[in-house]
Amino acid sequence: MPVVEQAINQVVQVTPLERVNEKIHEIGETVHGHLQDFLGVFGITLDTVKVLIYPRDERMRALISLRAFGLQEIDAVRYYIAMLMAEHGLLSAPNMAIGQPFNIGMPVQMTMPVAGMGGTGGGRV
Repeated sequence: MPVVEQAINQVVQVTPLERVNEKIHEIGETVHGHLQDFLGVFGITLDTVKVLIYPRDERMRALISLRAFGLQEIDAVRYYIAMLMAEHGLLSAPNMAIGQPFNIGMPVQMTMPVAGMGGTGGGRV
């Protein structure tokens, strides 16, 4: 029903997706009102309406779920990408989750000053 869809969109379009569930009661009342008006013409009385709203896009559902756990947007995206990487068997998935680089081959060498060495103390360890 276009009228019901418009009524839902009025609320959903101005509400961040992760907060839509907080407005579900308001949406349910709106849907109930519109359906009752439509069905009343046929002599039908509507008792209750149950509304379930979720994004069609699987990615959005996953990101919203991660946000519901309290992650910030950038962290939710990193964790989502890490989950996809892990599904494909990529060893760097945990690094993606924590936002750290993944080094292949020899470990990165550090340069530290060595006591007792002359000059600027920039000897390699």
